[in-house]
Amino acid sequence: MFKRMLICAAFVMGCAGSNENTKSDERPQGEVAQADAPPPAPKLHGPKKRIGIVDFDDASHHGYWGGSRNALAEAARDVATEAMVKSGAFVVIEREQIAQILKEQGLGMTGAISPQTAAKAGKLLGLQALVTGKITDFDEDNKRKGFGAYYQENTRTFHARISLRMIDATSGEIWLAESGEGAADSKSTSVMGGGQSSQEQTLGKRALYMAVRNTMRKVIAKSDAKPWAGAVAKVGQGGKIYITAGSDIGLKVGATLTVRRMGPEITDPTTGAVIGHEMGRTVGKLQVADHLNEKLSVCVSTRGAGFSNGDLVTLDASKEPAASDSDAND
Repeated sequence: MFKRMLICAAFVMGCAGSNENTKSDERPQGEVAQADAPPPAPKLHGPKKRIGIVDFDDASHHGYWGGSRNALAEAARDVATEAMVKSGAFVVIEREQIAQILKEQGLGMTGAISPQTAAKAGKLLGLQALVTGKITDFDEDNKRKGFGAYYQENTRTFHARISLRMIDATSGEIWLAESGEGAADSKSTSVMGGGQSSQEQTLGKRALYMAVRNTMRKVIAKSDAKPWAGAVAKVGQGGKIYITAGSDIGLKVGATLTVRRMGPEITDPTTGAVIGHEMGRTVGKLQVADHLNEKLSVCVSTRGAGFSNGDLVTLDASKEPAASDSDAND
């Protein structure tokens, strides 16, 4: 008798639902990219930082996903790049440029890149920092409950976790290391054996995107607090000094820069990783005279002498020119 009642109840539930006897609260495929809001634009402190993002490393051992062995890592890198561009705090160098330089130098192009390699590649590209990332976890969990074959409730959950580092391209020092997690689930019911399973790629993307964006919120906020810095690219004739900063980062003509000589490296005695440099002596002061292009500016010395290629330049914020009307309208 009870079995007959259960079958009737299941039949009624099936008729009340869709023709497929399925109910799911999974978001449509077209909303995957909106799984989480992008990080808010931070309040900028000084010029934009020129950065590059290398390919992420997939250490999740999840296997093929979306038809490609590297699909997870590629998706994570693309979302991280989009978040950094939209933040307005960075000038992000195209991946193709980084890949070409790394290939020419025989360097790796994944999140497993070392700080020393990152510093070398960053100098070649005129970057202030290089971003590396790793997918540490990406897994799926399926849970079922119900009444035998008559009624089933299925919950499918994807969980993702990533770690991200930003490495100073001048010194090899690790600016920051952050991690973040994301999860997405889909619930469905089936009656009398009907129903559909959720799409792995849709749920997986949602979980991965959330993990990346949750991490990027921390990274963008902390990296913006790092002072902008560039380097002397060349000491030219007639007192002209060229620096690795151009029109695209927002460094204003007339800005005053402090030039310091880089001191010896300081390494972690346990890991051997570069964690900073000794404070080098101040060489002098420069004033930005003009932008040659998006990557180079020409400066003149206002104090000091003996400037050399590779000297560190930082913005003297107290003497930064006031924003013009045109700047305010940008």
